[in-house]
Amino acid sequence: LICIVIGFWRIRANAEVARTVAQQYCKKHELIFVSIHRHKIHLLGQHSGEIDYLMSFTTAPDVAYEGVITIKKQRLIRIDIPVFREPD
Repeated sequence: LICIVIGFWRIRANAEVARTVAQQYCKKHELIFVSIHRHKIHLLGQHSGEIDYLMSFTTAPDVAYEGVITIKKQRLIRIDIPVFREPD
C-alpha cells in the first residue's frame, strides 16, 4: 500500500511540472493553452521512468494542436510540438 501511495504522489508531482512547463511554453510562444493529460508511462526500456503528457493548444479559435511533453523525475526531458500556424 505504501508503494502505491508513493507512486501516486510521484505521478502527481510530475503532472504539476508538466502543467507548469506547458503553460510557460504557451505563454512564451504566444499560444493559447487548452489542456494537458497523461498519455503514457514508460516502465521498461531506454525511456524507463518517463511519463508522456499530451498538451492541447491553439493559435486560433478554429484550430487545435497536440504536442507531447516528456517528464522524468520532475524534470523536463523534451517537448515535441507539431508544426503550427503562427498566431495573427
